[in-house]
Amino acid sequence: MEFLFSNFPPLGKDRTKTGNFADKFYSLIPDTQRLDIAVGYITADSLVELKQIVAMNNINKLNLIIGMHYLDLFTEAEYRSAVALNKFLLEENKGEVRLVTPFRFHGKMYSFTNSSGTFAGIIGSNNLSSIFENGNRIYETSVLLENKTHAEQMQKFILELQSTSTDNIGNLSINKFRMANSLLENHEFVEKIDNHELAECIAACTGTSFDIPIKATPKSNLNVFFGKGRVNNTTGLVKARHWYEVELIVPKKITEQVGFPKAGTDSASFYVITDDGWKFKCNVNGDYSKNFRSENDLKILGKWIKGRLENAGALSVGEIVTEDVLHKYGRDTFTFTKTRKPDLWYLDFKVR
Repeated sequence: MEFLFSNFPPLGKDRTKTGNFADKFYSLIPDTQRLDIAVGYITADSLVELKQIVAMNNINKLNLIIGMHYLDLFTEAEYRSAVALNKFLLEENKGEVRLVTPFRFHGKMYSFTNSSGTFAGIIGSNNLSSIFENGNRIYETSVLLENKTHAEQMQKFILELQSTSTDNIGNLSINKFRMANSLLENHEFVEKIDNHELAECIAACTGTSFDIPIKATPKSNLNVFFGKGRVNNTTGLVKARHWYEVELIVPKKITEQVGFPKAGTDSASFYVITDDGWKFKCNVNGDYSKNFRSENDLKILGKWIKGRLENAGALSVGEIVTEDVLHKYGRDTFTFTKTRKPDLWYLDFKVR
């Protein structure tokens, strides 16, 4: 048995003492042929991550049980992602997605099986979004079970839950959804500002402004999720880039203009305030200052851009960003404007 804790200072600064859920989850995948999961809550991006885990590794079966959303409702993005994962699994004969229907199931259980049988399990407070190490700053605790008897007991419970209390998501009529929470709500390194501070930022905008193009080619940095993924040469694990991971490439004809932040200088790191009231840190780096990214976590900028496309109904989670997606949204650039406030810029992605 091993305890798994989050790594949020000041508690849990020393990673050598304990592992965390995400690290342990992925370390077990290369040895796993069957994955049984029963969790309370999911997120749309965690579902597309699961699909990539199955597609890129040697997992022959994934059975996912979602415990809370049938009665507590999905967002439309979550539901579409769950349906898409279920369709993929059924078509490939690799499992299914099932919902607990007679009651709310709030457990979080992960069972790992190989050709020799069930060899490990994780149980604790981690919902499916915990497969991403960074994100919402919520401290989680779980226990890794490596005792074969305990691991088999866990899988037996999951299978009993499946057979007695669930139905395939495709058999259920679901047409009521909850309003989507913002992807950046409670996100680490992101601050939600009030209307007064947003108005002050807009009022402080200067004439130094740039329209940054958002490229939507198949291999653009909006679509790195669909690439080959990262391979761990030691374990053999193939891990997809995160759905919201984004780093924009700004054309040289823009970065060489007067006033654009320059890599390697004090201007390279700065805060931005967005037109919808989020504040986070960004930077530029690379040759000609071409790489535009959010600091600390590349998913922040990605959640802001892709989240806007998703909320507008132009993009579904797990689908490639194309020129048609941007056309449907109504814009293929965002405006990057310097303010009179030190190290503060304004980002505008409103449809004009």
